[in-house]
Amino acid sequence: MNRDYLIFDIRRTLRNRRVMIFSILMPVVLFLIFGLTIPKQATEGGISAIAYVMVSMAMFGSMSAAMSSGGVIAAERDGGWNRTLRLTPLKPQAYVVNKVILSLLLAVPPLLVVFLFGMTMGHVHLSVAQWVTVALVSWLGALPFAAIGLVIGYIAKPDSVQPITGLSTMLIAAFGGLWLPVDQMPKAMKYVAELTPAYWTGQTSRSALAQTGLDTHALLVVIGWTVVLGFIGLRRFRADTARA
Repeated sequence: MNRDYLIFDIRRTLRNRRVMIFSILMPVVLFLIFGLTIPKQATEGGISAIAYVMVSMAMFGSMSAAMSSGGVIAAERDGGWNRTLRLTPLKPQAYVVNKVILSLLLAVPPLLVVFLFGMTMGHVHLSVAQWVTVALVSWLGALPFAAIGLVIGYIAKPDSVQPITGLSTMLIAAFGGLWLPVDQMPKAMKYVAELTPAYWTGQTSRSALAQTGLDTHALLVVIGWTVVLGFIGLRRFRADTARA
């Protein structure tokens, strides 16, 4: 990791207010629409339904923000950054790690804002340990989506990366059960849901709300998605740098 380059990356990314507004405003609006219309006593999967929706919308916001780093990568490729990178001491691994850290930092505001709305307007009551666990697991659940952002950034052109990222985010969230519980989907859709990282990150985050504790199987699947997608992103970076 290169600290100076990371700080530069953060400042540059924060100038793109549209990305931050979308990743924060969209999940909050969806939480207000779906969450506040649920009866307080309703449950889903053995946990409070309003808490279930809160975590799902928080995950949607964090994955949207994490995947937005692909736009930065595409812009750098278009500007010839990969060619310049070969002349600097910055290693490919350090560059990729910087982008992943940037994605994780971008994932923090949506999580905090949705959880704040859940606590105040949704009246979600959790213990301190539960809040900390849910927040931490949800935050780390953005890792596979950070890797997806890397891959998109290296296969898409600057003028198409935002539409591709936006469409991918919507599809992954919809088919992964973040907008509608998988139990309420048609049987065939349940199998499709399990093929998406959003399903497993949602399972991991929401399991922190249950008395049984974290779903270790789902957590291992999330780690697997992160490793595989991260490897693909690193390979794409090296191939693109070599061509430059």
